Amino acid sequence: MAEENEEQQPLPENENQPQTVAPKKKILLLLLPIFLVVGTVIGLYFSGIADSFLAVDASKEPEKASSEEKQVNSSSIFFDVPEILVNLSVKPGQKPIYFKIKVALEMNSAADSEQAEKMLPRIVDSLQFYLREMRLEEIQGSVGTYRLKEEINSRLNRILAPIKVNDVLFKEILIQ
Repeated sequence: MAEENEEQQPLPENENQPQTVAPKKKILLLLLPIFLVVGTVIGLYFSGIADSFLAVDASKEPEKASSEEKQVNSSSIFFDVPEILVNLSVKPGQKPIYFKIKVALEMNSAADSEQAEKMLPRIVDSLQFYLREMRLEEIQGSVGTYRLKEEINSRLNRILAPIKVNDVLFKEILIQ
């Protein structure tokens, strides 16, 4: 009988363990689907698929933006900067590398173009000063060309302060 009592006593301890584990499983089973649904909704929202389901009226905003871009592009004036030929910065003893560039500046009006014409010596000086310090590694590839374009645009907007250069267009790039 004593043996039977010893066997029966561990059973209540085992019965208590499943009761403490069961609430954890219940919580897990309740929260897992909630997180799954929330994660799916967030993924659909950021991918743009859920916009139609959430009734986001984003279709009107791009139309306004695209019509404004069309107005800007239709009235844009292009100003040609004379070609610039410079030596790129190289290590001592290296063969010189020549860099030739010809750009056009996109501006809003003819008046802006006339102002840029008056500032042409400053534009050329700034571009030559910047380009002479460039290294070949900084220009190579599409990323380098994009950085060059952005930096030229930034510099020209600072020089032509009240005038805004909308874009810098490369007409010719030659590295020799």
